[in-house]
Amino acid sequence: MAKFEDRENRRRGSIVGSIVDGAPAVAGSGRGRPKEDREIKKRVSLSVLPSLYEDIQKIAYVQRRSISDLVGDLMEQFRAGHEEELAEYRKIVKKGQSNKNI
Repeated sequence: MAKFEDRENRRRGSIVGSIVDGAPAVAGSGRGRPKEDREIKKRVSLSVLPSLYEDIQKIAYVQRRSISDLVGDLMEQFRAGHEEELAEYRKIVKKGQSNKNI
């Protein structure tokens, strides 16, 4: 019986054993690059007319940029031009949250 116990103890100490037992293997042994504290892009789906999309593709090609980059810049400009609406939204949401606490 000692052989079985030895094998079981070795298995528990190995990577396979930690996977089987459900315990994490070795802390910090993840693969790939470590996570950075930065904002990652959100993937969205938009519906546009084919003729509009083709023209945007052509503009992006000439400017040597991606369509995603072009659309992102336009959205940032739109947001910057509508700061008043964003401030109003924040007020509305803050007021709604304070009414829930009553």
